[in-house]
Amino acid sequence: MRNLPLPEYSDPEGNLNLASHLPSFFVRPDLGPRLCCAYGMNHTSQDQDFGTANLHVEVSDIVSVLVYVGVAKGNGVLSKTGKEEDLDEGVRRRLKDSSETPGALWHIYLNRDLDKVREFLHKLCKEQGLDISLEQDPIREQGWYLSRKQRQRLLEEHGVQGWTVVQFLGDSVLIPAGAMHQVQNLHSCVQVINDFVSPEHVVNSFHLTQELRSTKEEVNYEDKLQVTDLFKAKQSVGLYSSLDVTAHMVVKSPH
Repeated sequence: MRNLPLPEYSDPEGNLNLASHLPSFFVRPDLGPRLCCAYGMNHTSQDQDFGTANLHVEVSDIVSVLVYVGVAKGNGVLSKTGKEEDLDEGVRRRLKDSSETPGALWHIYLNRDLDKVREFLHKLCKEQGLDISLEQDPIREQGWYLSRKQRQRLLEEHGVQGWTVVQFLGDSVLIPAGAMHQVQNLHSCVQVINDFVSPEHVVNSFHLTQELRSTKEEVNYEDKLQVTDLFKAKQSVGLYSSLDVTAHMVVKSPH
């Protein structure tokens, strides 16, 4: 835990992690850490519409650290990944470096594009003859993994640009609360995931928990995250004078 990036935010006792400012008489929300273990894919293609984790959002900020990658013999995923994904030259060089071990492929979208992505997924459901009402949220239901062709359609038809991130062994990926993301393991991976609540994105956490509360089938996530108490903590810390904060995302690679 001491080696997490941006410890002011991601550490359970970090000064900018609002959960750390809850008074001692509160029961703090359980924000991890937790392990995520999953097998890798043995093939990829532009039409592949399944992954390790389908498109979804988290109600808190998260940091995911890739701590183990198990490479199976004969796995040819890496060569195809470099050709089929929009990667910058720095990532392509890392893919060719024998000392580097890539493990997971992430596609990340900003919170501000939630409505556009929902509209696009409803369109896909209609095209495939799936029975879904306008009240249903295909992102919340986590039933979609967007293929490369579908991501290209999302860009062309709705103007939604995402980020493609290859996570190598030892890399950390930070995802703001409310940012949509999907993951495909290139090999078998173990990731350590820690949740935190930043002042910049607590508004997103609040809106998401309110949406979940309005759906009777969903678990009451506010009890877990204690968003109302975190708002009070934010005000008491005095980090920001306004709650009208725009979510943003920065994903940094150590190379």
